[in-house]
Amino acid sequence: MNQLAEQLNQTLADTVLARALSSIGRRMYFPKGIVAQSAEAKERAHRFNATVGMAYDGAEVMSLPTMRELVAPLSASAALAYAPTGGLPQLRAAWKSALEDKNPSLAGLAMTQPVVVPGLTAGLAVVSELLVDPGDTVVLPDLFWGNYRLMLVERRGATLSEFTLLTETGAFDRTSFAAAIKAAAERGKVTVLLNFPNNPAGYTPSESDMIFIRDVLVEAAERVPVIAIADDAYFGLVYDESAARESVFASLAAASPNILAVKVDGATKEEFAWGLRVGFVTLAFSGMTPDHAAALEKKLFGAIRGSVSNSSRLSQELVLRTLQAPDYAAQKQATFDNLRARYDRMCEILRDKTAGGIAPQLRALPCNSGYFMSFATGTIDAEALRLSLLEDGIGTIAIGNRYLRVAFAGVNGEHMDELYAAIFAHAQRLGDT
Repeated sequence: MNQLAEQLNQTLADTVLARALSSIGRRMYFPKGIVAQSAEAKERAHRFNATVGMAYDGAEVMSLPTMRELVAPLSASAALAYAPTGGLPQLRAAWKSALEDKNPSLAGLAMTQPVVVPGLTAGLAVVSELLVDPGDTVVLPDLFWGNYRLMLVERRGATLSEFTLLTETGAFDRTSFAAAIKAAAERGKVTVLLNFPNNPAGYTPSESDMIFIRDVLVEAAERVPVIAIADDAYFGLVYDESAARESVFASLAAASPNILAVKVDGATKEEFAWGLRVGFVTLAFSGMTPDHAAALEKKLFGAIRGSVSNSSRLSQELVLRTLQAPDYAAQKQATFDNLRARYDRMCEILRDKTAGGIAPQLRALPCNSGYFMSFATGTIDAEALRLSLLEDGIGTIAIGNRYLRVAFAGVNGEHMDELYAAIFAHAQRLGDT
């Protein structure tokens, strides 16, 4: 094992990471190679900097005129130069500040500085590489994003253990969650992946449910190491008072020295910046010291350096400058209000359709947040319903043969009635055949 990796492991030896890191995670380090030497040169090479592989024309990076025109008013260096492996320092600091503003429980708690990754998928992939070994079991809700299977099962060789997210009455299924965590603890290590607001259900548990989740994991942590990963792709998009306002990460960040809390989030959905691919990974555990945080960041840097190298400088600059805009809060509120109006209209329509007894096979799952809602399709095959709608020019997503996901965020408010009228009409027709 590389000496740098051994040094990082020694720093983390008295923490939950000693047992939580995967074999790759234990071997990972940030090399003192070109990137590190270039960083030193940036500080000290006042005459000439002949380190990094970028062409310069005086003080600016060399660029084509068309690119300079397209990225104006940014300078060529701000838009086109390489970004540091872990991301622009100003952006990392700004995102950490935003985390604490959105999650007041995090104020004053020790955690790593958010590390920039090229989108949430990359963040989840890096985290799973560092923390999940082949043969590990990952606990997650039965309603989950299909890409988890590619990342965890196909790439990492893990096994998925599903708990029932929702009871028949539409509440968070505490019994199923607790049983799944207990079973995982008996295997010697708990790794749980939670996604709230949930994709595909558009569901976030209540504040009391979040406390229950924390307490179950704290109890498990008394016996085994616990890795709790929060996929917060849709964080902040909460429309109903029934939903918790803070991330589950906030309740776990200092819950136990034997719980490693991981937050994967980003500008993708929170800042309506999908294709910019700017995500963040933040880690915390009770008792984390600055040395622990630095060691974890270096392992994250190594995983990024060894795969994608770094994230887009231009994308990071755009996100940073948006966060710093004087009217940022007003812009954000306006976009949220637009989505909230669509959500409110959807809820009104669903209440009317249900009261009218139309297509009784369709049952809308509880939805209080996010971009999506889903129907349990009962005796109707969800794929058949998807294809029927597609013939009518309407795109939805079938999840197996039991659920149909509808992205209400992708349809303008004035078309909401037409969309749901079509869904219920097609379901009624299929249910009658």
